[in-house]
Amino acid sequence: MNKLKNITALLFTAALFHGFMHHSFATSPPQEPANDTTAVELSFADERLIELFVSNVRQGNFEWALSIYDEIEYKDVLDLQSAYMRALERTGQHEGILEKYEERLKKWPDHKPFYEGALFHRARHKYTRAENRYQAEMRKYHQNENATTYALLRRELRNLSEDFRQVRDMALELREMNPRDRRYLLLLRNSYQRLNEPEKAEEINRMLEQN
Repeated sequence: MNKLKNITALLFTAALFHGFMHHSFATSPPQEPANDTTAVELSFADERLIELFVSNVRQGNFEWALSIYDEIEYKDVLDLQSAYMRALERTGQHEGILEKYEERLKKWPDHKPFYEGALFHRARHKYTRAENRYQAEMRKYHQNENATTYALLRRELRNLSEDFRQVRDMALELREMNPRDRRYLLLLRNSYQRLNEPEKAEEINRMLEQN
């Protein structure tokens, strides 16, 4: 309730100022909202709320920013969506995040942060699925170790190698984008380990220690 009162007060104060400016400079042409791909004119309330949202994300107030997201009526604004995805990442709200990145990438295909975010979560999803299968196959083998189960294990691991290679390639691309991001380095190291490339995995370990 206090949050809504504060927002209302901020918008009311800004509205008074906006009305004064509009009255004093009525001949000034209205400015189109930045990054609005559909050229829809934002309401005054949405303009101010988007400014509040983006500003608070930049200041690190991620939870507060997310708490007002649903108050914004028109959301197809690049600055808003970029800040929204950053807030989700920083608060660990990863459920359905790949789909969210994919949706935004369709609307803004040239926006690098959306491509990078989608690529990372695609790689992480593929790695997690492959790792779970790897662990399941290892447990199955250890429950009944013999020549037959070993042959079956080797076959399954060969199949999984393709998934880990795809993860490795995506992680390499991510590292090119941001060499210091530990998430990308960890993903790359883990894929090297599963691909039985210990020297490359150790090289990444050294980078992680220095990072």
